Amino acid sequence: MSTPRLVVYRTIYNRPNFNFRIMEKNAANLLKKYLSGQCTPEEKAIVEDWYLQLPFQKNAPTTEQIEASHEEVLGRLNPRPKTRSIGYLKHIAIAASILLCVGLGLVLFNKKIEPVPAVAINKLENVLPGRNKATLTLADGSVIDLDQALTGDLSKQNGIVIRKTEDGQLEYVIQDKPDAISGTNTITTPRGGRYQVSLPDGTKVWLNAASSLTYPYPFAKNERSVMLQGEAYFEVAKDKQRPFKVTANQQMVEVLGTHFNINAYNDEPLQKTTLLEGAVKVAVGGNEVKLKPGEQAKFDPANTQLLVDKNIDPDQYVAWKNEVFAFNNEDLKSIMRQISRWYDIDVVYKGKITTEKYFGEIPRSANLLEVFKILELNRVHVQISGKTMTITGN
Repeated sequence: MSTPRLVVYRTIYNRPNFNFRIMEKNAANLLKKYLSGQCTPEEKAIVEDWYLQLPFQKNAPTTEQIEASHEEVLGRLNPRPKTRSIGYLKHIAIAASILLCVGLGLVLFNKKIEPVPAVAINKLENVLPGRNKATLTLADGSVIDLDQALTGDLSKQNGIVIRKTEDGQLEYVIQDKPDAISGTNTITTPRGGRYQVSLPDGTKVWLNAASSLTYPYPFAKNERSVMLQGEAYFEVAKDKQRPFKVTANQQMVEVLGTHFNINAYNDEPLQKTTLLEGAVKVAVGGNEVKLKPGEQAKFDPANTQLLVDKNIDPDQYVAWKNEVFAFNNEDLKSIMRQISRWYDIDVVYKGKITTEKYFGEIPRSANLLEVFKILELNRVHVQISGKTMTITGN
């Protein structure tokens, strides 16, 4: 089985004054300039980012492959569009490695990456990515471990059957029309967990790690109201008579039927509601904004400011649902908060931590060792002890 291609890039490629035609210069001359210390900052970044890709290239492409791909590669290295799919990021890694092969003949730079100690490798290999894991708290206070529960009916309350499906999801099936709300249920994912639930009205919810969703069963006759802590992606069943409302910290998000994502972790500086389909209204205190598809509401609890960002790639904010970490101009601490929640580890910092911004993607199926390697390749120095990862700055 091949090693996943893990890529995290610095934002040199996003600089507005960056000249991508430098890529077409003779790479051997560029290497000589680098070794003699005569590169411009942009040229130096190109060479170093090429170097970062070498560990992932097991087999050099053939001459025929290089010639066939050269023009396509240069085209892919044009300034990136404002909106792009997550898959686009993978092409940059391929392009950089092919250009390296063309110009440098697979020459290694005179730089050295220290090998990861064997003890650390064993520890990191044992830290696996998250999986389907959650608990369900019923109205009577009883708790069901959904990871351990068998497939089939888990409970029947007021004519509603709660069932675990064969693919490990939770669903509510109304068998007898209930007369009134029987109570509330809460589904909770730990760090290193995720879960999908189909609510009594047919709304589908994907919960990210370290999150919880509280909801009544059945919903009221005039509205469908739930409470979220953490992050979730919603595909709301259409019901014009009953708006769907999500309370997440200080935000109230209201829809009739739509697809959207809410990130409202307590440790994040901004609470973000991203709309993919339909329309939503986001209200905080006396402020209110309406979103169109492809827009994002950002709420800053520090100054109670609510803004709309129309210049986003919505795919980035739901990538977690598709088992991918996607980073776009994010700093190291933002990346590590996501890694901490998914791998159930604590992260501490020592020294001056870089403020450099990164973009790229890492499969959420990767174990922590693979994540460790890509961090080290990007000159992020990491140590692991038990369930604590220490990042050391300069």
